[in-house]
Amino acid sequence: MKYITTGEAARSCGVGINTVKRWIQKGELQCVVTPGGHWRIAEQEFQHFLKTHKMDQPAAAKRPYKVLLIDDDQPICSLIEDSLELSSLDIEFSCAHDGYTGLMKVGSIQPDLLILDIMLPEINGLELLSRIRKTDLCHQLRVVVITGAGDLRVVKRALEKAAPDGIFYKPFAIAELTACIEQQLESQQLSHSAQPA
Repeated sequence: MKYITTGEAARSCGVGINTVKRWIQKGELQCVVTPGGHWRIAEQEFQHFLKTHKMDQPAAAKRPYKVLLIDDDQPICSLIEDSLELSSLDIEFSCAHDGYTGLMKVGSIQPDLLILDIMLPEINGLELLSRIRKTDLCHQLRVVVITGAGDLRVVKRALEKAAPDGIFYKPFAIAELTACIEQQLESQQLSHSAQPA
């Protein structure tokens, strides 16, 4: 069964995210809660809600932007996911917690943007980035690096060589990271339904 976020439901209905949350709180729209505490709405339930409330069916949705985060820090994953749910862009978010799983997800998801921690189990972020760039898998892939690595001089030299599209050192301001992600996605000029007017 496919699920959508409250942000996706809000954009489909042309309302604010808080309106969707009120529908859920009133029991008008059913949802499930993920182990991470996020609300998700079954697509079938959402279609039933639209029909019951005589709301226009959303236009055929074009592919959302795909964002993959590879970071072994679960609170960071939740923080970034929560922030991107509030984005004005239609974003499909995925997360992996080690380099090997992340590399496999890059191949299967083919994200538009990769948020990559440097210090990862299995395969470190710099090695992972090097492997990705040796393939033809993701021609337009944008990469934003986040790191809390101790010896910044060594890391900075390595990152200069890797040349990602953005670099954030932990702790970072989530609003700045989100703005960078949105800017990188918009600059791709892909055919998405949620491009800003």
